[in-house]
Amino acid sequence: MRVVMTDTENKIENKKTPLSAKQKGIRSQRIALFSGLLSLILIVACALFAFTIYKQNKASVASQQVQLTELTTQLNAQSSEQSSQLRQTIKIKTTLEAQLEKVTLQLQQANNDNKISKTDIQSLQRSFAATNIRHPNDWILAEVEYLLTLTGRKIWLEKDIKTAISLLIAADQRIVELNDASLSPLRGALLEDINALEALPKRDPDGVILALTSLERRVDKLRSTSLIMPDADENKATEVSTDINEWDDNLIKSWNVFVDSFITVNKRESKIKALLSPEQSWYLQEHLRNNLAKAEFAIYREQQDVYDIALENTLTLLNNYYDLKDNETGHFYKSIKRLSKRKVSIKYPDQLKSAPLLERVIEQRLQKSLASSTLK
Repeated sequence: MRVVMTDTENKIENKKTPLSAKQKGIRSQRIALFSGLLSLILIVACALFAFTIYKQNKASVASQQVQLTELTTQLNAQSSEQSSQLRQTIKIKTTLEAQLEKVTLQLQQANNDNKISKTDIQSLQRSFAATNIRHPNDWILAEVEYLLTLTGRKIWLEKDIKTAISLLIAADQRIVELNDASLSPLRGALLEDINALEALPKRDPDGVILALTSLERRVDKLRSTSLIMPDADENKATEVSTDINEWDDNLIKSWNVFVDSFITVNKRESKIKALLSPEQSWYLQEHLRNNLAKAEFAIYREQQDVYDIALENTLTLLNNYYDLKDNETGHFYKSIKRLSKRKVSIKYPDQLKSAPLLERVIEQRLQKSLASSTLK
């Protein structure tokens, strides 16, 4: 269907067109203004949100920093406490070890005292039981038992072998006075004990220590090895002959004299020994004194190995650094050599062979005497 517009309608349409464009412009401005306001609001909101997040993060970081500081302080305190506990533990351990060593020594001493006390108690028991026995031989056996007890004291406590042998000989003489054939095994055991003690090496600690002390005072007088320069070979004759026929030899001699005035060469076949400086000489003397002091302490403690090593080191120093051809040094070396063969420790017997035999004999005689007295 075709529509035909009149002039009036066209005029009205033409009027409407500019109004719509104006409205559209206003509308666009409003939309732009609204968009700008909305963007500004969003920007402000984002800024506020970001500021809020920043404040929260800053507060969180500060809180974490405080917690970290507290944890660090706690860890340092715990570390200090653990270090203190560790030092305390080490101190306690050291104290316990020292106490343990002391208790061990006390136990060893108590065992030795107990061994001797047990022997004393048994001797007292036998003596008390023997008061009711009238046989005189039993009193002599009690005296022999007392002598054996004293022998044990001299061996294990005082290390006095000479007196111990004298006591055993006295006990043997008392048994001989009994003139009892049944006591032959006991006397044989006594003689074995005497022979065993006599076979022990003789020990003179005071004499050895005095000898070492005397040698220690003589260390400064020892002559150390010094630089020995062997004599140079004699120079050949350099005099010029007056014989004209020996002009060639005279020329050579003159040339040699001229050269020797600038350079001198002396030939030596023997070796040159090293020269010891004063510092080295002092060190050697102190080293010798130190070894001699070690040997003296080893004598007191009966440490044969330490004694042997100390004197062996002394002999080595003398061989390497001192002139043994010198009278003083040679005598010093021989004295050390002689002392190195001495024994400073002795292995003593753990028990006397005659002690259990005597105890058994006394027990048998006591029982026999008590039985006979009961029958009476």
